[in-house]
Amino acid sequence: MNAILRRAPLCAALLLAAACGPRPAPEPVDARPAASMPAASDFSVYDLESRWTDQAGQGRALASLAGRPQVLALVYTHCAHTCPAILAEFKRMEAALPAGPGAPGFVLVSIDPARDTPARLAEFAASARLDPARWTVLTGDDESVRELAALLRVRYRPEPGGEYSHANAYLVLDADGRIVQRQDGLGDPDRALATLRALAAR
Repeated sequence: MNAILRRAPLCAALLLAAACGPRPAPEPVDARPAASMPAASDFSVYDLESRWTDQAGQGRALASLAGRPQVLALVYTHCAHTCPAILAEFKRMEAALPAGPGAPGFVLVSIDPARDTPARLAEFAASARLDPARWTVLTGDDESVRELAALLRVRYRPEPGGEYSHANAYLVLDADGRIVQRQDGLGDPDRALATLRALAAR
């Protein structure tokens, strides 16, 4: 019993030394709130050097879209099924977001450049009442379309009768052209809207 009592102060001293001794450095912590930082890809779509023509007949690079978030989809103007649904979803998002400088833009890129000439794009934009301040409709050559589709991981292929099969998807880009979000499927734009609002709040 006395031996146990004599060892007690020694044990207490060892425990105190262990508690006060050096500790491993804490792991670094990112103090920024995750909700306000949509994860972006490491590359920018705007790094592509391809040339395009818009609905006004103006030649332009994708980098001309920089400076504000954009919502982008690959479509074709003769489509009677998926593409009108994509357009309708984009219009719902447009109506839900404030206009003005820095407001998100909407980009439709044709996968059918043979028929989607600049004149056809102008006719399509006018009939769909697309505000040129917020909407960009682009056509390019086959190689440029394939390159962009591969970068965005959007599959498409021509079908008999001039139709195209293509992914039912669109992407949200930040102001620098980095992919922040991919939306597969239609009918629920809330996720994309939340991402666009988070980008606007940066």
